[in-house]
Amino acid sequence: MKKHLFFALFVVITIAFPCVAQGQTMDELDIAIARANEARTKAGDFESPAYFPSEWEAAEAQFTHAEAQKTLSAYNTAADAFNALFDLTIPLYAQAREDEIMVLRDDLVHNGARNSFPDYFLPADQAALLAFDQYEARDFYTARDSAAKALSMYEVLTSVYEAWLVRQEIRERDFASYDPDNFDRAGEIISEAMDAYETGDNAAALEKAEDAIVTYKLVLANGWARYAELRSSLAETGRQTALNNKANIAARDLFNEANANYTAAAAIHDSRDYEEAAKQFIHAEALFITASNTATEKRAFAAEAIEEAHKKIAESDETARQAEIILRGGSK
Repeated sequence: MKKHLFFALFVVITIAFPCVAQGQTMDELDIAIARANEARTKAGDFESPAYFPSEWEAAEAQFTHAEAQKTLSAYNTAADAFNALFDLTIPLYAQAREDEIMVLRDDLVHNGARNSFPDYFLPADQAALLAFDQYEARDFYTARDSAAKALSMYEVLTSVYEAWLVRQEIRERDFASYDPDNFDRAGEIISEAMDAYETGDNAAALEKAEDAIVTYKLVLANGWARYAELRSSLAETGRQTALNNKANIAARDLFNEANANYTAAAAIHDSRDYEEAAKQFIHAEALFITASNTATEKRAFAAEAIEEAHKKIAESDETARQAEIILRGGSK
C-alpha cells in the first residue's frame, strides 16, 4: 500500500515539475528562470526591440519555449539570447543618448548660451561626463539615469536661453514699458526656474522656463502691437506731408510706391501681424519722406530756374535799353 502511494506521489510530482524528473533541483531552475527574466527585462529596458526587432522576436520565441518546457537548459538558452542581444544594443543605446545630449549642448554653445550663464553649464556637463564614465564601467542603469538627468538639464538651459533671448529683444526694442507687469512677472518665473534647476528639480525648472517663454512672448507681441500703431501714425503723418507738398504730382512714382506700401501695411495690421505691419509702415514712411523731399527739391529747382530766367530777362531788357540809347546818340 505504501509502495502504491509513493508511486502515485512520484507521478504527480513528475507531471507538475518535469525538471525534477530530469535530475534538476528547484533551486537551479529558479536561478535559471530569474536569469532569463532579468536578461529579458534588461534588454527591453535598453530598447533592444527597437534596434534589433527580428533578433528580439527570436529571443522572445526562445523564452516562450522555455516557459512551456520549464527546463534549465531552455531558460539558460533564452537568457543567453537576451544577453547577446543586450550586448549588441548597449553601444547603440549609449551613443544615441550621447548624441541627444550633444545636439542640445552644441546648439547652446553655438548660440552663445554658455557665455551668457557659464555657471549653469557646469553641473549639466558634469552629469553628462558621469554618464559616460558609468557606461564605460558597465553600470548601465545608473548611466541611463545620469544621461537622462544630463539631457533634462540641457533641456532646461535651452528653454531658459530662449526666454532670455526674447527678454533681450524686448529690452533692445524698449517694449518693456508697453507691458511692465508681464515683463516683471516673466523675470520672476525665470528666477524660480533657475532655483528649481539648482536644486535638481529639472521637471519643475523646465515647466517654469517654458512659462517664462510664453510670458515674454506675450510682452513682445503686445510691444509689436503698440509699436505698429505708432509707426502707422507716423506713416500717415508722412503721407499727409507728402500730399501737402504735392508729392503725388511732383514725385508721382515715389508717392505711388509709398502709398502701395502703406495700404499693404494697413492690411497686414488688420490681420494682426503687428511685427510685419510695423516694418511695412516704416518703409512706407521712408518713401513718403523721400517723395516729399523730392517734390520740395523740384519746387526749389523750379523757383531757382524761374528766378534765373527773370534775371536774364531783366538783363536782356537793360541791354536792349542801352543799345537803344547808343543808337540814338543820347545819354542814359
